[in-house]
Amino acid sequence: MKKQTEKDKLTALYERLSHDDERAGESVSIENQKRILEDYARKNGFTNIRHFTDDGIRGTTFKRPGLDAMLDEIRAGNVATVIIKDQSRIGRDVVEVGLLKRTFDECHVRFIAANDNLDTANGFDIMSIFRDVINEWYVADTSRKIKTVFKSRMEKGLRCSGSVCYGYRASKEEKGEWIIDEEAAAVVRRIFQSVLAGETIASIAKTLRAEKIPIPSEHWKRTGEPVRAAKYADPYAWSATTIGYILKRPEYTGCKVLGKTVCENYKTKSTRKTAPEEQHVFEGAIPAIVDEETWQTVQKIRETVRRAPKRQNAPNRLTGLLYCADCGSKLTHRYNLVQGKWIEDAFVCSGYRQLTHDCTMHYIPTAKIEAAILAVIQRVSWYVRHNEKEFTERVREASDQNQEKTVKECKQKINKAQKRHKELDGLVKKLYEGNATGKIPDKHFTRLLAEYDEEQTGLETSIAEWQRQIESWNADRLKTDQFIQLVKRYTDFSELTTPMLNEFIEKVIVHEGEGRGNDRRQRIDIYLNFIGAFEVPEYIVTPAEVEEQRRQREEQAAKEARSKELAKARYEKRKAEKREFTARKKAGLLTPEELEEEEKRLAHNREWQKEWREKRKASEPEKPPKQKSIKELMAVEKTGADLMPEETERLAAYRRKKADQQRARREGKKSDQPKRKVS
Repeated sequence: MKKQTEKDKLTALYERLSHDDERAGESVSIENQKRILEDYARKNGFTNIRHFTDDGIRGTTFKRPGLDAMLDEIRAGNVATVIIKDQSRIGRDVVEVGLLKRTFDECHVRFIAANDNLDTANGFDIMSIFRDVINEWYVADTSRKIKTVFKSRMEKGLRCSGSVCYGYRASKEEKGEWIIDEEAAAVVRRIFQSVLAGETIASIAKTLRAEKIPIPSEHWKRTGEPVRAAKYADPYAWSATTIGYILKRPEYTGCKVLGKTVCENYKTKSTRKTAPEEQHVFEGAIPAIVDEETWQTVQKIRETVRRAPKRQNAPNRLTGLLYCADCGSKLTHRYNLVQGKWIEDAFVCSGYRQLTHDCTMHYIPTAKIEAAILAVIQRVSWYVRHNEKEFTERVREASDQNQEKTVKECKQKINKAQKRHKELDGLVKKLYEGNATGKIPDKHFTRLLAEYDEEQTGLETSIAEWQRQIESWNADRLKTDQFIQLVKRYTDFSELTTPMLNEFIEKVIVHEGEGRGNDRRQRIDIYLNFIGAFEVPEYIVTPAEVEEQRRQREEQAAKEARSKELAKARYEKRKAEKREFTARKKAGLLTPEELEEEEKRLAHNREWQKEWREKRKASEPEKPPKQKSIKELMAVEKTGADLMPEETERLAAYRRKKADQQRARREGKKSDQPKRKVS
């Protein structure tokens, strides 16, 4: 094969234009670049030219079709010279451009930048390095300016992208604003209501697929809106991921959320999700599809991972709502196998079950907890409907008592912190003045300034937290009205439904039970959404409670009557069997086996009675030893033996008593004698 000469090799003319460069006009267009490069090649005697072009690609991106094709020709040894308009056309990254130049040098390719007077045939040009740095700085500076513009727009509530959330469509009258797409919004509302009803997102996706509801991309395609996913196999292939993404979007409550992602590096284009405090949220900026309470309830439901037990299609609706009163762990749902069937049984403490906490079982049947929840909802709802004003006063009074002291303390802390913050501003000012006059050395100035800045930052963080607590307290005062509206939506009910459970119940605290059998008692603390653990006054008795009490009395009476009947039937049966057995025994009609069994029974009874008498005798307290009589004590004393202290005291008391009696008799005899007359 004939070796290719330098004259036969290509002269590569490379052009690149990014979207940002298009704003500069005709001067940097592809056509203009081609004209400049062709004129330069003709004037300088370069022949066998070929154009390599990349249109609409940034200078920080080095995966370009035109550039890759040119590099393939270079590595194949088919290129002698590369000519570009200026160094920025080859790229705007110092490192990547340096690697390209090294490739040109290794492949013995001459590199020319026409407008920058760069020609590697003339030797090394130090200015080319500075031009590469300036080209990269230009990109960095542009990126910074764009970020500043975007941030300014978002702070004003203006959007920086044209993407629209499913359920909305872009307004044609007002640029950047959203209006409700009723067809898609109906699907969104249905998804939220399905979650409230206890359905899993997998079952929701399955239902939407079965009903041939178009996925968001297909819906946008049919309505003429921009489509994000241009390729998809099935237009009805709803997935759990799509459902979950819809459920967590706060825009459906009517708030505009801007700045949810940020580009970290203009070179790599890597993005990250921003923290909530970095985002710009504008409440009520767009029409709401679902109300705030529904959205919050759905988020609370989705926070709990609910797994269906074995051989069950869905998790229990109480999962995630029950907590242990002792260790704080969630109660898990347990199923037992009874008579070959898997049935719902009860909840137990997960800390006890998994041995992660030193806790007890806290066993509670599902039916019992559901009945307790239903009773509380019925009682509180009836009280609210018939005593709304009193209910509002009681809730707000309890809230004020619990939080007024905390709010007062927060306000005091804020005032104190703001005062200290102002003092630090003065100290910083004096610090600068002292450093400027030379009174404070730079070393001390730097250290003190850092300490003051750190203290001020801590104060600002604390003030923000205390203000958040105060705002939260003020918001809590408005939750009473929300609970009243919730009660009015459920005017008459006798069963506990899943939507009702999710909307009414915040959490349930289960204590360990006490006692056994019918005497078992277990405390349950039920916390309602918006108002917490509210206690209806004891004197309030609702019609439902009256009916329940009547039903319980009738049920108890029927149960007792049934027990008496069964006990009487058992007694009569045993009595008849014993009478028949005795008659057969007297008549000598018992079989040897029956006689042997009877002897064993009698022997067992005799042994049991003997053991019972011995246990009774052993359990009786020992009788105290009989006290000695006074005569016995005197006899012991005469023998010279020592007496016990209490015996000595008894003997002394006896003698004192006798002495008192003798003295009384003597005095009585004297009083009976006639007195002598004094003459």
